[in-house]
Amino acid sequence: MKAHIIHENDEWTLPLKTELKNSGVEFEDWHVEKANIDLGKNPPEGIFYNRMSASSHSRGHRYAPEFTATILNWLKNHKRRVINNGSALALEISKSLQYLRLSESGIKTPRSIFCNSKEQILKAADHFSKPFITKHNRAGRGLGVKLFQNKEELKNYVNSPNFENSIDGITILQDYIESDPKVIHRIEFINSKFFYAVQVDASESFELCPADACNVEEQFCPTNPDGNKFMILKDYKNGELNKYEKFLKQNEIEIAGIEYMTNTSGVRFTYDVNTNTNYNSIAEKNAGIFGMKQIAFFLKEELKKISK
Repeated sequence: MKAHIIHENDEWTLPLKTELKNSGVEFEDWHVEKANIDLGKNPPEGIFYNRMSASSHSRGHRYAPEFTATILNWLKNHKRRVINNGSALALEISKSLQYLRLSESGIKTPRSIFCNSKEQILKAADHFSKPFITKHNRAGRGLGVKLFQNKEELKNYVNSPNFENSIDGITILQDYIESDPKVIHRIEFINSKFFYAVQVDASESFELCPADACNVEEQFCPTNPDGNKFMILKDYKNGELNKYEKFLKQNEIEIAGIEYMTNTSGVRFTYDVNTNTNYNSIAEKNAGIFGMKQIAFFLKEELKKISK
C-alpha cells in the first residue's frame, strides 16, 4: 500500500516527500506531466493525495488541472481513497465557485463581479465608488491581483499591452479591503480540522505564497516580532472556525489553507481557499509546529485504515 502524490510542482512537493520518508510511509510521485499513469488499467491500491494547483499554468502546465480531473474521475470510478477529490479541485481552480460555496456556509466574502471581456470589466467598474482590485478566477499566489483607485486607472490598464487576462478568461472586480495593519490571516486545516493560523504581511505585495520555493529571500516584516513575513499565531481565536470546518467537510476538502482579511471596522472577509496548501519553514521552525509532518501522519493513518 502506497500514498500517491498527484501534483505538477516538484519544489512544492519536496518537503512532503521528506516527511513521508521520515515517517516510514511508502509513496509514489505522480507528477501529472511526468509520471507513467495508465488510465487504461485499474489504479494501483493505496491512497491518493491531490495537490494540483490553480497556478499550474504559470509554470508551463496549462492543462494539468484538466488532466488531474480525469485522473480523479478514474480513481473515483474504481472507488479509491482520494484526499482532496474532484470537489476540492473544482474549488481550487474557480474563485467564483469558492465564493458561492463559502456564502452557502454563512461565510462572508468580498463583493465581487465576474467578467469575461474587457467591455464587461470596464462596465463593472461603474459599481465601485471606492478603490477596488482585479484578480483572476483561476490564479493562485495572488496572480493577476492589482489595485485601482478608480475606473480611469482600470481603463488605462485594460487598454494597455500590460493587461493580463485570466487563463480561463474570467476576471474578477472586487472591493478592496482596507485593513490596519495591512496583514492577512491564513488558517491551515488538515483532516478538515483546524491546525494553525498564520499572520502574513501584505503591505508590499499581493503575491503571498508561503512555500519556501516562492520566498528565496525572506522580506522583513515590521508587524511580526521576528521580522519574517509569515508568523504562526499562538492561542489563535476565531469564532468562525466551526463554519470553516463545516464548509470543508461539505465540499470534501481535507487539506487546505483559507485566507481572510479584517477591515478597519472589524469585519472579516474570506477571499481564498487553497486546496494545494504550502507552509513556510521559518515560521514553522519559530513556532515548533510543522504542516507537512502532520500531513504525513494523516496519510499514514489513512493507509492503515484501508490496509485492515
